[in-house]
Amino acid sequence: MDSSGLVPDHGCHQREKFHQNATVPVLMFSSARRLYGLMALFCVAGYTWLYLHIDKSWSTHVGTVCILKRTTGIPCPSCGSTRSILSLLHGDLVAALLWNPFGYLIFAGLLIVPFWMMHDVIRKQRTLLTVYQNMESLLQRRIVTWPLVIMVLLNWCWNIYKGV
Repeated sequence: MDSSGLVPDHGCHQREKFHQNATVPVLMFSSARRLYGLMALFCVAGYTWLYLHIDKSWSTHVGTVCILKRTTGIPCPSCGSTRSILSLLHGDLVAALLWNPFGYLIFAGLLIVPFWMMHDVIRKQRTLLTVYQNMESLLQRRIVTWPLVIMVLLNWCWNIYKGV
């Protein structure tokens, strides 16, 4: 019998094997083509979003697009990221940090990912896919995940406090 004493264990540990297979992440990309297509889409969307926000008339006409903020009045953890990136583009590093620290990460991604994808396509490599898969495996470890969750929650509290 197994440790619960209800089901005999025949030495196969099938439940443990099933449980290990069930934790495979949903977003795991086995194809570089799929990952690169999604990353390219995100980059185009990000550049388009920034282009629309460089002209302040569009953003003031539309108002906030955050669904959480529109429905509850509470900003989400990423509220202020656009203003953070715009501050970075104007060279105001302090304002960018005060708007939202995630702006630095998004800005870095928007700068690095397109060149990384072009590098991989030209050299016929899969380094971005490999790094993505390694990062996804790393994020499955609680010792890594919990500090990141706490950082997001602290950033959310910061956004609520400053009323972004």
